[in-house]
Amino acid sequence: MRAMKGTGRRAVQAVTGHKVRSDEHAVSEIVGIALLLAVVVMGVGIVAVTIYSQPMPEKTPQVEILISASNSFVNLTHNGGDPLEEGSFYVLADGTRLADPPTLSGGSWPWSIGEVLQYSVDSAPGQVLVVYDGGGGAVLLKSATISGAAGTAGPDLPARPGGGGGNYTSPTFNTEEELNAWVVDQFVGQLKNNSIYLAQDLKSDNDVWGSMGFFNFTLSDNNTYLEIAQNQNDNPNRYNFTAGDRMGIHLDNSVIRFFAIGHEGWHISASGVTVYKNGQKLTNTTGNKKDYIKGGRIYRYSSFNSSVIITTKGGLQTELYINNTPIISGTWNKQITLTNIKPAEPTLMILDISKNDPNYFLGMVDSIAGYT
Repeated sequence: MRAMKGTGRRAVQAVTGHKVRSDEHAVSEIVGIALLLAVVVMGVGIVAVTIYSQPMPEKTPQVEILISASNSFVNLTHNGGDPLEEGSFYVLADGTRLADPPTLSGGSWPWSIGEVLQYSVDSAPGQVLVVYDGGGGAVLLKSATISGAAGTAGPDLPARPGGGGGNYTSPTFNTEEELNAWVVDQFVGQLKNNSIYLAQDLKSDNDVWGSMGFFNFTLSDNNTYLEIAQNQNDNPNRYNFTAGDRMGIHLDNSVIRFFAIGHEGWHISASGVTVYKNGQKLTNTTGNKKDYIKGGRIYRYSSFNSSVIITTKGGLQTELYINNTPIISGTWNKQITLTNIKPAEPTLMILDISKNDPNYFLGMVDSIAGYT
C-alpha cells in the first residue's frame, strides 16, 4: 500500500508540477490512482482500436485450375470453383512473371469455368505457379510441374490459407485431342460423385413431368437477355438485363428446356412460365396468361437459388442414377419428387420437360423421394 501511496504523490507532482504537502496526501492518493487508471484505460483503448481497425482477411478463392504448356504457350483452364477477376492473380513460369493480360477464350472476365487463359512463352517451362494477389497477401492457388514439351497438371487441391494448392508432376500428351479428352474425364469424374440423373420415356402428353417453383438469379453482367412472346406463334421481343437485376422464372407445370454449364452457359426456352424482373412481371401478361421464352442466355450471376420441385409419373420406363450408382432401371410405378433442383458441381444442369419426348434431368437436388 505504501508503494501505491508513493506512486500517487509522484503522479500528482508530475502532472501538476506542485509538490504535495502532508495535509494533501489523502486527496493526492485518490487523484493519483485515478490518473493511473485513466492512463491504463486509454492504453487499452488504443490497443483495441489498433487491433479491430485492421481489415478482415480476404477470403481465398476456391478454384480448380488445369495447366498445360508448350514451347510457345502456357494455358490455364478454369475447371470449377470461384471466378477470378482480372488482375487478382498472376502466373510464374520457372520463377518469371508472365505478361498480363493473357488471351481469354470461351468467355469474358471474370475468368470462370470452361474458359481458357493463354500466356506466351519463349520455351516450355518446367514449373508453373498461379498466385492469388487479391489484397490479403499472396496465396498459391496452383503449382504444376510440367514434364515433356507439352503437358498438363492434374486437378489441384482447394486453396488454403497460407498458400499451397499442392504440387503435381503432370502427365504428358502427344496431341491436343489427348489433352482435351483428359480434361473431359476430369469433369466427368467430379460429376460422378455429385449428381443425379433421372430420365423417363413418356407414353402420352399426360405423362409430362410436373414442375412448380422459381429459379432466381441476381445478375452481375450486362449481356443477359431473354426473347419472349405473348403467344406461341408470335415473334418474340428481346428483353435485356443489367448487372444488379434480379431475374425470376416461375414454373407452373411448364414445358422447359434449360441447359447450364459454367456461370455463362445458361440457355433456356420455355412455355407456360412467368418471368419477373426486380420483383415485377417482365411482360404485360394479365390473369393466368403465361410467357413463351423462345430463346435467351443467362451470362453471369452473383447468386442463384431454386425452389423448383419436379414430380414424375408412375408406370413409366425410368432410369435413375445417384452419384453414378444405378438405382432404377425399368418400369417404376411410384411418383418421384425432386426438391429444389440446381446445378451439380462443377456447374452443370440439364432439364428437359417436353411433350412427345423423353423427360430428363441431370444436376443436383436438396432432396429426392419416391425411389425406394
